[in-house]
Amino acid sequence: MNILVLNAGSSSLKFAVFDGGLKLLMKGQVSGIGSKPRLEADGHSSREVPHVTSPGEGLLVAAEWLADNGHEPGQFIGIGHRIVHGGTQYVSPVVVDDQVQRDLDALRMLAPLHLPFGLGVLREMRRVAPEVPNIACFDTAFHATQPELATRLPLPRNYFDKGYRRYGFHGLNYQHVVEALPRISGKPLPRRLLAAHLGSGASMCAIFDGKSVATTMGFSTADGLVMGTRTGSIDPGVLVALMRDEHMDPGQLEDLLYRRSGLLGLSGISADMRVLLASGRTEASEAVDHYCYSAARHAASLVPALGGVDAMAFTGGVGENAETVRERIMSRLEWLGIGPGNVYVVPANEELAIARGVKELL
Repeated sequence: MNILVLNAGSSSLKFAVFDGGLKLLMKGQVSGIGSKPRLEADGHSSREVPHVTSPGEGLLVAAEWLADNGHEPGQFIGIGHRIVHGGTQYVSPVVVDDQVQRDLDALRMLAPLHLPFGLGVLREMRRVAPEVPNIACFDTAFHATQPELATRLPLPRNYFDKGYRRYGFHGLNYQHVVEALPRISGKPLPRRLLAAHLGSGASMCAIFDGKSVATTMGFSTADGLVMGTRTGSIDPGVLVALMRDEHMDPGQLEDLLYRRSGLLGLSGISADMRVLLASGRTEASEAVDHYCYSAARHAASLVPALGGVDAMAFTGGVGENAETVRERIMSRLEWLGIGPGNVYVVPANEELAIARGVKELL
């Protein structure tokens, strides 16, 4: 009755095994894909895997390790996959057949830096274990409850029908926050909750009665808050000027916006918040200041969607571990009247959210 969860990124593949009661049995990852790949499993096993050059190859290494430790891929009751984008068609977990796979492949350009990796691992896992239901769980699905008003872009109406709209991301972890916060706080879920997912990617979400009503990420994962290497919101006129004056083509522009900006671009030092907080250089402190200022402004922009805020929850690597960042963001939001007893830290757990989705579907 065990469930396998796979979470593929551009340079890593996380895996976890849960029993039928959603108790974590083991977890690990193949990290450093594209640079120095290594397998880290169950907190103690770690070795280099130099032949791994893609998340799909990482899957084969992970599957071999799982089989050696009593979990043959074909023995799982279901295999859950984190898929970043489900478009408007897929707003809940779905068993993947050839038609679903084709539908998802058609969405690749909506999330070109994320979706190909998840779909590649999904396709490979369906080949490795064709008899086991492979279930796609979507980062965009949690935000399907947003009112249409919150999803429209100020473009001519026909573009909305073509899919140019605000989707929102990090939904699997926001769903986990909704489910985990009452256990952490010992109180019912706050009716008007502002949640901040702060990691290498970052977003915030306005959650009313447990449902997303607005979020800072929109059409792409480059919108909203300043991130590790992504710009977040930026004047579109700047993009036009970069194409016109700096002669950037779409590929160069995408590389600048997604890989060379954010904390890395602001500091010229690192995209890692830990490195910047430990640095004594002015550029590092300026980058952190910008990050916290940006986060507070975006948090305030979500308040009208909630009509006020009862509590705030921080999650993600930065949100969980950088206390000074949380304090600096909240210091700019004192006017909201959120007391310290209503500011929470919820450890991110996308894998558990995926396992829960698999169990409920099956």
